[in-house]
Amino acid sequence: MKLRLISCLMIITILLGGFNTISLANTDNEDGKHLEPTIPAPNLVIGRNYRMPVLKAGEEARLAIPIENTSRGEAKDVFVMPVIENSEDFPFEINTMVTKKKISSISGRNTETVAFYLNVKKTAKAKTYPININMEYSSEDGGSYSTRETIYIKIENEYNIPDLKLINTEITGKKLISGETKTVGFTIQNKGDLIAKDIEIQLSGFVNNQLLLDSPIDTIKLPSLEAGEAKSVFFNILADEELESGNYSLDVNIKYKDEYGEEYRTETKAYLLVEAKGTQKTNFIFRNLKYPETEIGTYTDFDISFDLKNNGETDVNNIKVSMDGGEEILPKSMSIKNIPKLEAGKEKNIQFTLFAKDNIESKNYPIKITVQYETGTGSKKEIETVEQYIGVLINSDDREIGEPKIIIENYNYGSEFIEAGSEFPLEMSFYNTNNKEVRNIRVSISSDGDVFSPIGSSNSFYIPNIPGKARNLQKIYLKPKIDAEYKTYNIFADIEYEDTKGKTYSTKELISVPVIQKSKLVMGDVEFSSENFVGTPIALSVEFYNAGRGLMRNMIISIEGDFETNEGSLYIGNLESGKNNYYDATIIPLSAGTLEGKITFNYDDEIDQNYIIEKEFSIEIMEQMEEIMPDDFMVDMEEYTEDNNKKYIIIGSSALLIVIISYIFYKRRKKKLEEVDIYE
Repeated sequence: MKLRLISCLMIITILLGGFNTISLANTDNEDGKHLEPTIPAPNLVIGRNYRMPVLKAGEEARLAIPIENTSRGEAKDVFVMPVIENSEDFPFEINTMVTKKKISSISGRNTETVAFYLNVKKTAKAKTYPININMEYSSEDGGSYSTRETIYIKIENEYNIPDLKLINTEITGKKLISGETKTVGFTIQNKGDLIAKDIEIQLSGFVNNQLLLDSPIDTIKLPSLEAGEAKSVFFNILADEELESGNYSLDVNIKYKDEYGEEYRTETKAYLLVEAKGTQKTNFIFRNLKYPETEIGTYTDFDISFDLKNNGETDVNNIKVSMDGGEEILPKSMSIKNIPKLEAGKEKNIQFTLFAKDNIESKNYPIKITVQYETGTGSKKEIETVEQYIGVLINSDDREIGEPKIIIENYNYGSEFIEAGSEFPLEMSFYNTNNKEVRNIRVSISSDGDVFSPIGSSNSFYIPNIPGKARNLQKIYLKPKIDAEYKTYNIFADIEYEDTKGKTYSTKELISVPVIQKSKLVMGDVEFSSENFVGTPIALSVEFYNAGRGLMRNMIISIEGDFETNEGSLYIGNLESGKNNYYDATIIPLSAGTLEGKITFNYDDEIDQNYIIEKEFSIEIMEQMEEIMPDDFMVDMEEYTEDNNKKYIIIGSSALLIVIISYIFYKRRKKKLEEVDIYE
């Protein structure tokens, strides 16, 4: 009988030892030391699902780049940026693009997408561009990494670059006269599809042609020429007295820029007809012609004077000299001068005072001088006309220095992240980059997928005006959808406004706001058997849920209290929204009474905020039952056999119960180890 009793006790001991061995599986090495999992380094590349986009010049484009983590290690604080190695060959407008995007983390074997909103240059050449993408990131153990990948983008362009051409040359009387100065107009037209700016027209080639520029100014500037627009510039040119009749050429050099600052140059020939002195019909020449050769402001008086000489052999009567500057240049003095008679070979000084109206365009304005006189007598009397043009450069105080532009200089939404479903204030500072006031400003707010909704107002608001170089602060309350997933969303501000002349403009500004989901861990009750004894293993189990909408990351569960346990800490990894799991542990109480303990859950949310949540429990522990057998206690063989059979039944039942419990927890632990990857 004693041999059978000893055998049963040995079986129980072996079973308990096996249970402990299962509990420690995969946590200890051969020396009994705890093994920490090795975390591999993250490795970021351009995702395999990237497809080369085809973008059109002059349009705003969304460039989505998938970033794939090919390793099981998590990449943190990921910064993605295009590398601008040659700004001239870079197809996007650099001054409008956001050059760096951040991703908080990319889990192992996962892919995240960054999106850049870019304006494709209207002058970008139609071809396939390689764009280098730089990625900087760190690992969970603090290591820093940097890698560069290349993507390809195809640009299609239907625009023609600005192309300035000399399309016409105009001379008073259709020709130059040797020994005289005449105004020559050169008409320049933009034959391209894009605007030309900062235009300089220079006249050269005088030395060999015996044509002279009767002014120290050989270059005239134009602010801009739109596609198809034409404007004329005027130069006073003197033909040498000894010049024979014929065609003579001058060089017209044109320098200009496109809207992105790229410079262009073109050179063409202008052919001028010259008539030798003595063959012309006119009897008058203009001498000592004086007029402003520098910029003149509006409402500023300026003089034009000259000596009108009768260069013929006969006297001339009833001469009328007039000055015409159109609707923009008005006379301050009498606009018509009457000369009753001018004898042959004599000259008369003529002077006019003029001024420019306000709010006119800054440019070179032509002014026409007209001389009318009579020739012949009686029935042969005729009215002859001589015309002379000069150019005066007017600088209006209201001229535009580029187009007025409103930008969102800075914005603030009160915190680093916005919680889904929570109202927040969005403050925006609108800055007028131009020197002139902008008016009637209407701002409309929208977002990716309509994630954000306005609270207490519409999605539009009105600003009466913003003075030049001034700012205007606006606030709007928004609320992201309750089920918005964790990522950074774009908020768009569509801005429409007018300048002081009523011309309308529109622009779009971009604001990035990261949205997170609130973390919420729910735990069930700690389950254990109803009767527990000192020194006897107790199996504990607790179920827990991710009741929030965000991912729980790097979850570690541990247990502590006045007991012995081989469980230590258990690494669960990631727990997705709506998922549940179990934590099982075995403890051995050391003393009778109320045993106090707690289970600790430690995890991070999607933005690396750490949470520690504790679940307390208490168990009543009873003293171990002992059997007292007196030495002189004698029983007969039949009673002894019956009592021992009862003991064997009790011991066998207990052993079977322990085997079942050990097997259940072994299967649970094995399933959990199979399902949980500690690196994800």
